[in-house]
This record gives sequence, C-alpha cells and structure tokens, in this order.
Amino acid sequence: MQRTTINTIKNGNGLTYNNGFSFPSFSGSTSQNYKTSSSGSENNCFSDQPNETKNEYSICIDWLEFICKKDEPIEVALVNNQNPNIISEKIHVHRNPNFHNLHKIYFDGVEAFDIYSQPNNGTHQKNELSVKVSNVLLYSDRYFNIINEMLQVFGLEYVKVARLDIALDGAAILNLVDILNKFVKSHTIQTNNDALSILPTAFNKKELRWLGWSIGKAKSGISARIYNKSEETLVHRKDYIASYWRKNKLFGENIGRFEIQLNSRRIKKYNIDLPGIQKLTDARFVSTIFKSEVQSWLKFYRVRRKDFLNHKKEVALKKGKEIQFIMWDKLPVQLELLTDESFVSNSGFINARNSISFSLHEILKNPSTSSTAQIEVIKKYADDYCLWHYVRNKVESLFIYGSRTQLEALKNQLFGSDSTGD
Repeated sequence: MQRTTINTIKNGNGLTYNNGFSFPSFSGSTSQNYKTSSSGSENNCFSDQPNETKNEYSICIDWLEFICKKDEPIEVALVNNQNPNIISEKIHVHRNPNFHNLHKIYFDGVEAFDIYSQPNNGTHQKNELSVKVSNVLLYSDRYFNIINEMLQVFGLEYVKVARLDIALDGAAILNLVDILNKFVKSHTIQTNNDALSILPTAFNKKELRWLGWSIGKAKSGISARIYNKSEETLVHRKDYIASYWRKNKLFGENIGRFEIQLNSRRIKKYNIDLPGIQKLTDARFVSTIFKSEVQSWLKFYRVRRKDFLNHKKEVALKKGKEIQFIMWDKLPVQLELLTDESFVSNSGFINARNSISFSLHEILKNPSTSSTAQIEVIKKYADDYCLWHYVRNKVESLFIYGSRTQLEALKNQLFGSDSTGD
C-alpha cells in the first residue's frame, strides 16, 4: 500500500489531534500499516525559527466549490458505489439555500467533500450539483487526484468553479487590523470606495479594540475577511494549518489572515476548467489572482484631517498618501502542500460515529443523569476522527424538538463560546 503520512500531536490529556489526512492507494495486500510522525506541540506551532529562512507570507486556497452535472439523482450513484473505502452520509440540516440535499463523502474514513443536490430555486439547473472540497484536503498535495477520483466514481461532469477563497497569511496582515481600527475612529484613514461595507467581527473588551473585520459583500462578487488566524487555528484545532505555515517558512507567534472570497462571475475570467484546478497549487497563479482582485478593489489612504473636512473627498485623497497594507513584491512565488498525513481507518471512524450517536441519544433520553464523562467521550472521538461537523448536525437533528434550554446547555458544553460556529 502506498501511503502519505501526516503529523499527529497529543495534548496534555493524551488526546490526539490530526494535522491532516491521508488517502491510501491499495494494490495487492490491503493490510494497513499505521505510521505517524511528530512535528512538535501546539505551544511552538507559531514560534520563530531563527535558523530558518523566513517568508513574509504564505498563500493557499481555503475554499473550493464547483458545479457539476449529473442527469440521474446522485443518490443512485451513492447507493451503487462499490468502493468500500468511500462512504457517504446524508446530512438533514445544512445552510445552503440553493439545494435540498447534502451528502458528506468520506474517503477512507476522512471527510473529503460536501455534495449538494436537488436545486430548490432557479439559481441552478435541475441536473446540477455543488461540490465543496473539505478544508483540510485543500492543504494536501493529493487533493486534485482525490477530486478526479470522486468525479469518476460518481460519474459527475465538471462545469465551473462556483466559489474560490484565497488566503494570504502573515504577521504583517495584522497591521491592517490596526489600520481598520483607526479607520472607524478617525477621518485620517479613508478608503477609495465609499460603497464598500467595512464591519468589525470581533471585539477585545480589555484592549477596547476590534480584532477582526469583514469587507464587502459576497453577492457583489468579492468580499474579504481579516483576522488573527493563529488564535482561530488554536481554537478550532486546525493544526494542519500550522504545519502548512512551517512547511512554507512562515513563522511567528501571531499570524494574520487576509482572505478573499470570489464568486463564479468574478472567477470566470480566469478560465479555470477541470485541469485548471491543478493550477491552484501554483503560487504564482494564485498570487496573481489575489493581487489583481485586491488591488483593483480596495485601497486605503492616509489623509490630513483638515483636508478631509475642508475639501471634497477626492481632493483629500489626492493630497493624501496611499497605504501599502500588503507588500506586493513579497507575495509567494511557490507553495508547498502537505505530504505528511495520518491515516484514520474506516472501522475506527464508523465506531467513533456510532459512539457519538449513542452518547447523544443517552443524553437526550436521560438529561438529568447525563455526565461530564459522556461529554468528554464525544469530544475525544470528534477530535480524534475530525467529526465535529457530524457532532453539530447530530445535535441539531436530535434536539430540534426538545428543550431549547437543554439544547443550548449541551452546545455550550460541547462547543463552548463557539456554539454557533463551525
């Protein structure tokens, strides 16, 4: 069996967190040899490495969703699937308003795709489906091969990219957070486009400052988010992103992210056909898209207060100075996707889902006797097998008609302050 391995780490409680996935290729014997490698603890994921050449930024695709066509219902292909290493799960609660159905697709026990089917409005043709690639798979050097295999197995015809998110990461991105804090407090920071909505997304009460921002609206074709990715990565235990940073020589305690979201109309001019998806692993190509979209869309200027108050805005901007919030000459020209991945077997994955389901049913039936131990069991399986999406959907579907108080209490125990997020 050919294998790509991934780094795994354990926390102080002995729980293992997967930095990513592997998708073994079986030839001959199907016996599975497990292999892991350690890349350090959470505490040094973002620390400086003095002996390494550092990059100002790393760049990557953080969301890839594309449209496919299939004349017969996808459920037929799912039922007729003969590959034991590919399983599907129907999700009853989802947030995509354009489709009725959602199936999660797992390759060798690892979540790989969300397939939305049966359009419920005029946005899509009746035979169209939307396929979203799982986030962690986008950081793997095999994601294009996995996409091709999925299309072949289910007989899907690629049509176009529906959404593409590009993430530029670097410590210098956090300077833009400071600029935006000044933007909302002072006339001395101005943008070139008054039509843009610029809204804060997170607030630090101790420092009395905003920590994250959203710019623009998705419906316009382009929007962006700016925030501290290091903190978000630790909260959501996305250790594979820290591994990606290290592999691309991006170091630091606090790494910011400038993430742009492009819709199908905005992406169309780049002519990304199915083979073109592989070009999304080319840093020069991705950096070119990022630079072209952002430079033509968003500019900030430092202006004098008296110019802004006494003249038209156009005059104040002309007298002011453009702020270079991104060092365009430092954009990455190469990227290294993860090749070290850990493998989680199907049997363990299925047992983990069954254990989570059983524990949640017990909590529902006997809320007065539910224990912290049951919650910890659910958390452990969700961590070890990357099943947090499954947990969220299971909780929502099981408790939808139950006590709202019980539901909120359970969500708080499982997800903490992030009880409404992903």
